[in-house]
Amino acid sequence: MGRRYRNNGALLGFLTRRLFFAAVVLLALAVIDFGLYRFFRPDFYPGDSLVGGVAHDMERALFHFDFGCASSHFGCPPVRALWARSWTADVYLLVGGLALGVLAGVAGATFCAARPRSLATRAVETAGMLFYSLPVYLFGFGLLLLFEPTFGAFPLPFFFHPIDYEAPLSDPWAFVQAMVVPWIVVAAPLAAVVLRLMQAGMLEALETEYVRTAAAKGLSRRSVVRHHAAPPAYQTVASLIGAWVPTFVTNMVLVEFVFFVPGFFGQTKRALGQIPELPPGYDVPMLQALALWAAVLIVVVSALADLALALLDPRVRATGRPVG
Repeated sequence: MGRRYRNNGALLGFLTRRLFFAAVVLLALAVIDFGLYRFFRPDFYPGDSLVGGVAHDMERALFHFDFGCASSHFGCPPVRALWARSWTADVYLLVGGLALGVLAGVAGATFCAARPRSLATRAVETAGMLFYSLPVYLFGFGLLLLFEPTFGAFPLPFFFHPIDYEAPLSDPWAFVQAMVVPWIVVAAPLAAVVLRLMQAGMLEALETEYVRTAAAKGLSRRSVVRHHAAPPAYQTVASLIGAWVPTFVTNMVLVEFVFFVPGFFGQTKRALGQIPELPPGYDVPMLQALALWAAVLIVVVSALADLALALLDPRVRATGRPVG
């Protein structure tokens, strides 16, 4: 009983420290986000001091959730309103892509470790290398050319509807049809990295004494890999997610461009002044909101990955960092 209380206390302490540092990181990123433009273009803020102006912007954004207005020929739509109607699509793409990438990578690594030097293993490893090296926008355009229902070489009308997005509670089937291809595209590089790292970890674990003992007892290689070599490698996957999430969010922006996912990152073209129907020039409030939203997603996912790592490795709970 006492040991369980000590473990719970260590986990609570780790979680408290991690949340504190996450808040500090977000605050620092907000200072950079709102301070850069005021520092380099003070002529746009006549009469405002740098420190006072940044403090005002942060107070308005963090406590009143007000990022100003986006440029438009039709008035001045609040950035908050644009975010409120589109942020859920970002979260669906993020969660679905992460889950698919991790599951596919773990399954592929387990398959390869259980069948070393087989032809099927070589094929899976080659596919992983291809997906790791292939940019997501190129992979996405390739899928469009192959499977898009109207102009693809091999139309897939049932599972290829990137434009027909609906909320999952409104029309679950339309939601799945619209999101399955973006999920695959954004998950493919992550799955490839998970496959390579976890496979290396499992092959190393297969050389340890306790795994050799399990194999000597007559267990099949598949059982040894699944139940003895794979669990230690899960810590590597948790560490990878925390380090990979900035790249993952960047890929999300590209995927939303290609497949018209109605997320907030789809406003990037508008923020960069690349929509002819809107006023030219950068939309600074939109750029600041996009940067802060990306930072929030990265920090949250990193914190959850650290929590998963702490649950998998009790040494992390005590030291606050992975133990090598």
